[in-house]
Amino acid sequence: MYRLIVSDLDGTLLRDDHTLSEYTKSVIHKVSDQGIDFMLATGRIFGGARQFAKELELNTPILACNGALIKEASGKLLYGKPLQEEALIKIFRLLADRNYYFHSYGEESFYTKKFGNSLTGFYAFNNDLPEEERFPMVEIDPMDLIGRDPIYKVLARCEGEEERKELFSSLSEIAGASVTISWHNTFDICADEVSKASAIERYAKKKGILPSEIICFGDNFNDMDMLQYAGLGVAVENGVKELKEAADYVTATNNEDGVAKAIQQFVLKPRIE
Repeated sequence: MYRLIVSDLDGTLLRDDHTLSEYTKSVIHKVSDQGIDFMLATGRIFGGARQFAKELELNTPILACNGALIKEASGKLLYGKPLQEEALIKIFRLLADRNYYFHSYGEESFYTKKFGNSLTGFYAFNNDLPEEERFPMVEIDPMDLIGRDPIYKVLARCEGEEERKELFSSLSEIAGASVTISWHNTFDICADEVSKASAIERYAKKKGILPSEIICFGDNFNDMDMLQYAGLGVAVENGVKELKEAADYVTATNNEDGVAKAIQQFVLKPRIE
């Protein structure tokens, strides 16, 4: 019997237009009604995930920044492991010296050196939130962040296969940092030993839930560890090849209610129409 279901957001639970279908919402409400915990585990900043937890009426914590930050939807901090200043300085210097675009996530705030066209959609998303739920988006020199606000994740953008390999290698050599891939052209940089799996394990142990009682859903490399940790690891069809090969099961795409359909198959009976 499964007692905990955990899903990534972008590319997994959310459709490409960053919305939840009514069918997906109905399935998640059904498992919640049956006493099964449903939880979000995302690389997003906390404020970028909170609206979906509220839309789904979840009473579980949100695992934000790939598990570096765990907060209740109300905003109460449950756990945080920010990057230490020495590692953060090295990360900022490396990315700035090579002229890569990057931004950073504090507990509540989004930081970037300069807003560009690539952030237009994200800025619009934030502005569309109710005023009380919007998170600050701040232009700031990265070095001015040191000692100002704990940073839980740095996202760096890099194009080109060879360039990406070299950047991944360089970032991975920084003591106190961990690096994973969340999209085809981005790296997520968090503190060492941060992962979605470790965050899920922290929650599960408190609840007395075994790995065999957990289902995890994902689409990219930053979901790999939690799919391997769970009793049932499920990749969506649109996920990266390596994740699908490692998964126990591959469901339909994020645009075809893949998460809900797998929950229906493995957890719910009879079928919800």
